[in-house]
Amino acid sequence: MSTASAVSANTLKLALPISASVISLAYLCAKLFNNNVRTEYESEEAVPKVLLRKGDSTHDVEYNEDPDAFLLRCEQVYGPVFQIQCLNQSLTVVSGPSLAREVHLHESFSFRDAVEHMTGYRAFIHSVIKSHKDIDSMLHFRLLRDGVSTKLSSFTPEIVQRMTVMLEQQIGSSEGEEPKLIEWPLVALQNIVAATMAQIFMGSEIAENTQVLQTFINCTHDFGKIINQNTETRDTNRILKNKAQYGYLNAMHKHRQVLFEAAQPVVEQRRQQERLADEQGVEYDRPQDMLQRMLDNVDEYGFVDLEDICGHLILLILASMHTTLEAGMNVLFYLAAFPDSLQPLHEEIEALLDEQAKDREEQRQRHREKETTFSFEGTDLDPSVDREITETVIKRAVKVDSFLKEMFRYRTERLASSHLARKDVMLSTGHVIRKGEKVIVNMRSVHQDNVHGENLSEFSPWRFLGKNPGAAKASKDYMTFGLGKFTCPGRFLAVHDLKIMIALIVTKYSSLVSQDKERQLGMLTSPLTYTSLTGLYVTSRNNSNKNDKTISPYSAALAYAAKEE
Repeated sequence: MSTASAVSANTLKLALPISASVISLAYLCAKLFNNNVRTEYESEEAVPKVLLRKGDSTHDVEYNEDPDAFLLRCEQVYGPVFQIQCLNQSLTVVSGPSLAREVHLHESFSFRDAVEHMTGYRAFIHSVIKSHKDIDSMLHFRLLRDGVSTKLSSFTPEIVQRMTVMLEQQIGSSEGEEPKLIEWPLVALQNIVAATMAQIFMGSEIAENTQVLQTFINCTHDFGKIINQNTETRDTNRILKNKAQYGYLNAMHKHRQVLFEAAQPVVEQRRQQERLADEQGVEYDRPQDMLQRMLDNVDEYGFVDLEDICGHLILLILASMHTTLEAGMNVLFYLAAFPDSLQPLHEEIEALLDEQAKDREEQRQRHREKETTFSFEGTDLDPSVDREITETVIKRAVKVDSFLKEMFRYRTERLASSHLARKDVMLSTGHVIRKGEKVIVNMRSVHQDNVHGENLSEFSPWRFLGKNPGAAKASKDYMTFGLGKFTCPGRFLAVHDLKIMIALIVTKYSSLVSQDKERQLGMLTSPLTYTSLTGLYVTSRNNSNKNDKTISPYSAALAYAAKEE
């Protein structure tokens, strides 16, 4: 053996135990500091990978062609857990209500981390607020719960009034026998929703400010552009570039400034009124809106100043406007696509209004028996408001609730609610999701589960009639709004507003007909885009021919739409 060889051999003998020690130490340190060290599991099941179709480099095309057929095939061939390639990433798909619930409730799976990984949205959001930048902050859940969800009944009269006025302004009434074409229903609806949300979040004084209303509309549009351009394909370079720019070029800064400038004089006026009430020894009549709630609880919520409050309002607006606007558009086009639903909904609302008017008259009669000269004008029993939509009517409208819930069940994106693993997690099936990997829920298997009855691939508006829970309640077999502690906090407000919207629409219009039937079909199950939108023909009830029973308003509108084409 040469000298060189002897040195090498001796060095190797010495190096082996040293290397083993270093590796062990590195492993222990990695475990201690929670680095990417694989956790070893007994009886671990390998996640099957779905084979690509010949000629395809990802599963995107096959999925988009027919999501239900693709996912059903994967479930049948690979079981409830399988891996696909979509949006330039690997996604582990979990199927069935039990597994979906398991993912949503597991502390080591994060929905917010998954969205951040796709969009880099946190830098965007953090640049408009000064407080509560903790990634798991529950502030907005508390704000919506304390300031809106538990007080919906107090908001109802103002919501009904404002939505009624805006519906007339933005859509109006048809004239004569011909239906009226609403060329851009999205524009009309976003104005209706913006005015309603402004009322709830900032009060009637600020809701009249046209710049504020435009901010409610435009901030959602601006945020949507950022989110959509990053979720179409996961382009890491673009995400990093956007994250670097958010702090300087964030469009939300100008929207926050609009809210700040509108709110500042109103806040000062409210404070003066409160001081005056204190001086006079009377109770201050506090405005019922989110802005006042935040002002009254600055210390509890930890806001820095009014600008910070306006920044958090922007975030609440983003969530609420997007949810309600998209769902509102679905309401319009589902009523158009399934015209047989409209009359039963109308009859239910009319029957509830009749019942309400009868109850109120009985109450008035009891008052008259005690005091013959009693005047009801301007009171809660004023006859002029007997047939107004009230909280009681909305709560009792079970067909409206069923229609909404079935709409959400039917149209929910088939692959949704992506979660990122914060550490290695073994599912109950034995499959392991590694730290940094994403798991996504197969909503087809959840919303087409047999618990929902028969003909699950069809839209059945009365599927949930007489069944609990309602459209706003999340459960393991109904996950439109998620599940667990991060379930959408604005769902109660959104569903409440949508029920009012449906009640007003079915009492005002006898038919809704899409201008373009081919586009309508795509809108029933796909996310809304400006390129997919179509116009809408509406016919007012007071213009329908009540004496002619042979031609329905829907048929007349359909014939008119065909004539226009």
